[in-house]
Amino acid sequence: MLPTEYAESFQVYRHDGDCFGFVQPATVLRYAQQIAGEHAIALGLTDALYAKTHTAYVLVKQAIHFDRMPHVDEHLQLITKPEALKRAVNKRITQVLDAAGRQAALVDSRWVLIDTDRRAILRKHPEEFATAHWAAEVPQELPMKMQKVPLEDCRQVGVYTATYSQCDMNGHMNNARYVDVICDALQPEVLAENFVQDLVIYYHKEVPRGGSFTLCCAAPEENRWYFAGLQEGKCCFEAEMRLCPKNEMM
Repeated sequence: MLPTEYAESFQVYRHDGDCFGFVQPATVLRYAQQIAGEHAIALGLTDALYAKTHTAYVLVKQAIHFDRMPHVDEHLQLITKPEALKRAVNKRITQVLDAAGRQAALVDSRWVLIDTDRRAILRKHPEEFATAHWAAEVPQELPMKMQKVPLEDCRQVGVYTATYSQCDMNGHMNNARYVDVICDALQPEVLAENFVQDLVIYYHKEVPRGGSFTLCCAAPEENRWYFAGLQEGKCCFEAEMRLCPKNEMM
């Protein structure tokens, strides 16, 4: 294992799975967030450092590709690899491997460090962050471009509120919860017959606890869905999801 990599084992617990016995897509993103946080702490990027420097890491874009969908009770190994700062962005690639060492999924996360006083993105990190030895290059990446659908061509699904169970210690809706919301918005038969194969999500604006957004969606072609969360007429997140028939990913 390279010094710039970090690995951890996860078991897909029963409560991490769906009603069909497979891991929920958002669960894999939660695993990826967990190992990213633990790796950062191991490198000295602690809550105390963030408080001292008045900074915080914020997730701005994320993509996930499933080679196959892990099932409940399965043991997985996650290997996370962060890349050095480029144009104010830290890329972090997380591989999800099964017990045989085969890749089940790949997560590509893009993080920015912000000044929490000014709410501004920092293009140069405080000197205290020099202890974090990110890799100069991480060659893997997933496509981050999204084929958007004009809002006038979308239908409104409903209004969603960032409730207690959906918010994390930062006081706003956790990033992975948006994926739970869009999966819930699909018709029941859609995820009964298909797996999520590819997902790209942009996080534009945090939704604080108690805040609400209107979810809009469109299906511009078979097995492709576009979602947008609107708050006071502005987009707080967007996502594009591509599905694959289950018999093609088993």
